[in-house]
Amino acid sequence: MENVFGILCLLPPVVAIVFALMTKQTILSLFVAVWVGATMLNGFNPVVGFVAVFRDYFIPSIASEWNAGLLLLVTLSGGLVAMLRVTGSANAFAKIVTKKINNAKKGQIVTALSAFIFSYTEPCLILGTIMRPVTDMVRVSRAKLAYILDSMGCNLAAFSPISSYGPFIVGLISAELLAGGLTDNEWSIWLHMLPFNIYGLFAMLTVILVAIFNLNIGPMYKEELRARKEGKLLGEGVQPLVPETKAELPEGYEPSILNFAIPMICLFVSLFSTIFWTGNISENGLKEAFLNGNMTLAISMGFVGGAIGAGIVGVTTKLFSITKAFNNFVDGMAQLISVPFILICAWSVGSITGQMQVGVYLASVVENYLTPGLVPVMIFVFGAAISFATGSSWGVWSIMMPIAFPMAIAFNLPFAYVVGAVISGGLFGDQCSPISDTTILSSTGASCNHIVHVQTQLPYGLTVGISAAIGFLFGGLTGLYALSILITAVILACALLIFSKITSKQEVIA
Repeated sequence: MENVFGILCLLPPVVAIVFALMTKQTILSLFVAVWVGATMLNGFNPVVGFVAVFRDYFIPSIASEWNAGLLLLVTLSGGLVAMLRVTGSANAFAKIVTKKINNAKKGQIVTALSAFIFSYTEPCLILGTIMRPVTDMVRVSRAKLAYILDSMGCNLAAFSPISSYGPFIVGLISAELLAGGLTDNEWSIWLHMLPFNIYGLFAMLTVILVAIFNLNIGPMYKEELRARKEGKLLGEGVQPLVPETKAELPEGYEPSILNFAIPMICLFVSLFSTIFWTGNISENGLKEAFLNGNMTLAISMGFVGGAIGAGIVGVTTKLFSITKAFNNFVDGMAQLISVPFILICAWSVGSITGQMQVGVYLASVVENYLTPGLVPVMIFVFGAAISFATGSSWGVWSIMMPIAFPMAIAFNLPFAYVVGAVISGGLFGDQCSPISDTTILSSTGASCNHIVHVQTQLPYGLTVGISAAIGFLFGGLTGLYALSILITAVILACALLIFSKITSKQEVIA
C-alpha cells in the first residue's frame, strides 16, 4: 500500500506527543491525535473524522480479542490492588520487608531484580502492585518506580524464551528464512541475537547502576530529592494515573504476614495453573506449556485468585463481610476506569499510523539512504522512530524484519546482528513512547502520573539509545560486531559518569 500523505503521516503521533507535554492530559491528547488522523483519512472533514473516531477506531479496538483481554486484565488489577489495600496486605508485607530493605537503594535494586521472577511476561502491573508499598516506605519516588518497571518490562520479556515475545520474534525470523530459501535455524539466530539486543541489555543494566550509584538524571533528580527529603512521592497537585485511596483499618486490627502471603499464594497458583492448562502441559511439557499458554488469561486469573485470597483473609478475620469484599473489588476496578480509555486511545493512534503508512514511509527513507556500513545503525534508529510514533515494538519488528533480512543477505551481514538492531530499535522507541501500552501499564503499576513518567524516563532512555546507536554504527563500519557491545558499554559508562559528576555537585540525595 502506497503512502499518500508523505511526511504528513507523522502528524497524528506528533500531535499526541506535543499535546501531552503541553496539557499534561493524556486522554485528551490521544483523543485529539486520533481525531486529527481520522479527519485526514476522511477527506480532511473534521465532522466525519469525529464520527470515525468512534466507528472506525474505538469500537474495533475494543473488539480485538487481544485488546479486550488486556482491558480486562488492567481492570481486574484494580480490584486486586483494592483488596490488598483494604486487608492491609501490602502494608504488612512492606513492614516486614523494610526491616531488611531499609533504604531507597536496596528498594530499587530488589524491585529491579524481582522482575526476573516474572520473566515469562511483562512485570509492570504485578511487580508494581507488590513492590509499591515497599518503595513507598523507603521513599522512592513514583517516577523512579515507573522507570524501573518500564525498563524491566518488555526489555526483559524480549530475552525470555518462555514469554510471548520470544516465540513472536522467532516466528518473524522463521518467515524471513523461508522467504529467502535459507536453511538456518530460527531459534539459533534468536539465541545468538541476544547479546546484540544492545538496547534491551543495557537498559536493564542501567537500572541497576542508577540504583547503586544514585544516578538521578534531569527531572528525575527533582522527583527523588522531594521524595527523600519530604516523603512526597509525587509533586504537589500532580495526580497519579490511577487515583489512590488510603486504607483505614479498624482500631486494634493488626494485619499479619498471612494477610499478604495468602493472596500471593492464590495469585501464583491461579497464574501457573492457567498457564499449564491453556498450554496443555500434559502433552506439551513445561517449556511448550509456557510458550503456548494464554498469558493474558493467566495473569487475569492470577489477579482474580489473589483478590479471592485477600477476600478470604478479610472475611475469616472478621474485617468485612462477603458482600463488602465483593464491593471493595468492584470499587477497585472502577478506580482504574481511566486506564482502559487511555489504552483504547493509544491503540487507535496505532491504527491511524498503520492506515497512514507511517512505518512504510519511514522504512522507505531507510531503504533509499543506506550504505552497507550504515545498515545496522539505520535499522536501529528508524525502528526506534517508528516504534516511538506508533507505540508498538511488535509492529516495528513486523515492518523492519522483512527489510532487514534482505539487506543482511545483500550486504553479507550476520543475521543475528541485524536482528539485534531490529529488536533493539523497537524496544528503544516503545519504552520512550507516551502512547505505548507498556509505558501506560508502567505508570499504572507505579501509580505515577503518566506524563511525569514519560518526562523523567526519557533522559535514561535517550542515554542508552544513543550509546547503542554508536555501538551499532561502530559494528557496521568495522565489522567488529562483538566489539560493538564493548563500545556501547564504554560510551554508556562515560555518559553515566558525567551525569554522576553533575549529580554530585547538586544537593545530595541519601
